[in-house]
Amino acid sequence: MATTADLFGRFDRRITATESEKDAALQRAIDCATALRNAYSPDEKVTSVVTLLGSAAKQTACTPLADVDVLFHMPAGTYSRYDDYSGNGQSALLQNVRDVLRRRYPGTDIRGDGPVVVVAFTAGANVEVVPGVLFDEGSDLLQAACKVPVTRDGGSWESSDYGAEYRALSAVDTPRQGQVKRLIRYMKAWRNAQNLTFKSLVIELMAVEFAKTWPADRSSYTYDDWLVRDFLKYAADNYFTTYLMPGTGKRIDTGYGWRDAATRSHQKAVLACTFGVQSPLYVSYWQEVLGRGFGS
Repeated sequence: MATTADLFGRFDRRITATESEKDAALQRAIDCATALRNAYSPDEKVTSVVTLLGSAAKQTACTPLADVDVLFHMPAGTYSRYDDYSGNGQSALLQNVRDVLRRRYPGTDIRGDGPVVVVAFTAGANVEVVPGVLFDEGSDLLQAACKVPVTRDGGSWESSDYGAEYRALSAVDTPRQGQVKRLIRYMKAWRNAQNLTFKSLVIELMAVEFAKTWPADRSSYTYDDWLVRDFLKYAADNYFTTYLMPGTGKRIDTGYGWRDAATRSHQKAVLACTFGVQSPLYVSYWQEVLGRGFGS
């Protein structure tokens, strides 16, 4: 008979983005970055002017991989040029980046969305490009602190520290041997199974805080049913909690509309753990929580 570790391990492998998916998405991101490098910093190596962001960089991506995020390091002088712009300089910066990418992908839907330029391909992962300015020392392929353009309310700059995000997740995940990243993937699967709007960033911030209360000696797949059960209760209990972005302290609310689903799912998870893996009801309850892919 399958064990808890067998069932959750198999489910994790089923929902995790494949290497081929990630490779294809990252190649698209590099292609976009190459077009921008050629336009803005032709003497630089591509790898020196990009930072990979989001789930692909943090190893929390689920299949199908919807998008890959990349921060492009705009050259020196970009901040002053667009900060002194007549009108909304931040919007003009996004427009300029969009125009460069449109020349590279003339038949593709490319649009600005807040601090992001979205390259929306007809198949496979989209690429979301964030143009960054005024980088701190030490920015690299996985970590960067900078300012990004915000187009609303006439335009402004917002500080972001993607390195702090990466380090905060690694700090709790490494001693738990990848379990926190697994939890994030499980909760993305839960979100999809319950048809909820629940931002991936919020899932990550909540998972990092929850992990600080979770014993590091329960990091194997054997404990993942308890892990998901307890996190669902934590999430419902912290529905009104405001979280702070690592590095910048930006306040992030948890959103709306998912608390009742978390409470119901926690109740079903409690029943599953009560019956135990030997019961046929174990898989049935977890399928109600995580989707039909569990146990299949």
